[in-house]
Amino acid sequence: MKKFLIAVGLLLALGLLAGCAKEEPVEEVDPVEAAWSDFGDTYYALADEDIEAKAALMEAFVREHPDTEYAGRLAGGIAYYRGESLGDPAAAYALLNETYGTNTDPETRFELGKAMFPLALELGEPADLDAIAQDLAASRELDFGEMIDVADLAVEHEQWATGAKYAEAALAKATPEAFLADYPDDDYTPEEAAAKADRRKAMSYADLGWALHNMGETDKAMAAFEAGAPLKTVDYLGVADTSIDLYLGKVKLDAGDADGAITLLSPAAIMGSNDDAMAALREAYATVKGNDDGIDEWMWSQREALGKPIDAFTLADYEGNEHDFSALSDGKVTLLAFWFPT
Repeated sequence: MKKFLIAVGLLLALGLLAGCAKEEPVEEVDPVEAAWSDFGDTYYALADEDIEAKAALMEAFVREHPDTEYAGRLAGGIAYYRGESLGDPAAAYALLNETYGTNTDPETRFELGKAMFPLALELGEPADLDAIAQDLAASRELDFGEMIDVADLAVEHEQWATGAKYAEAALAKATPEAFLADYPDDDYTPEEAAAKADRRKAMSYADLGWALHNMGETDKAMAAFEAGAPLKTVDYLGVADTSIDLYLGKVKLDAGDADGAITLLSPAAIMGSNDDAMAALREAYATVKGNDDGIDEWMWSQREALGKPIDAFTLADYEGNEHDFSALSDGKVTLLAFWFPT
């Protein structure tokens, strides 16, 4: 009996050893990645209106992991939630500036720098957008998106020389070849790449023209607008996909051509809900009429003039059944909602 028990014990032990040998090695989880995953779960569980909790969650993660790429990803959120929505730009700037000094990755520092730049201007702190961009440029060449981000930010905050500099630099990246080089894994046709390059040019010319105009170089500004305007595309209601109509409309308003300004500004202001365009449109209307009396009624008439019935189309649902829009609408006012259009 004793030998039997010993034999059974040996078999069990060998079985356990064999089982251990067959077990797959447990993959170690990176603690930062685990923390980021937990952050995402917690963030998306928060209510949309719980801004304080969202801001605090982002801030806690960045304080815990300042020298990671995720600090850059959360920089804009901290600036928006803490700095803008909660009205505490000093707290947002202090954290982002501290993190900027701690983080060693040039790309993450670039994101941090862009986020804290407007906060610094608001607080009267030193702010050099060009230096932020050059910090990244010291490690590698900026791509188009980074250049146009700097140009947009500079123009938005009236840093005209910096805006012109990076808008001109962005133009060099506004070619089909440069676009394809930025997306080597995507299968774009030559025609698609050319269209994407044209959009890049329109974006660059818009910032360049507005910056040059505000630098007193109006002739060069108009040349930039004339080069960019034919390259823009507009949506179904005539709203341009770049700021070129907005900026050119404001230039015309400055030059005393209020009627021309109204034509350019109306789609973005009335159909695109662009606040900047709306402010300029109100000014143009008052210039033409002598005051802004009746502007609300006029804008409703413009909305009706700019609006148009949608073209007939047929689309399939998730089950593959095709639906004709004209049959669904049947002459009624109909709301169309496009989810994740491609």
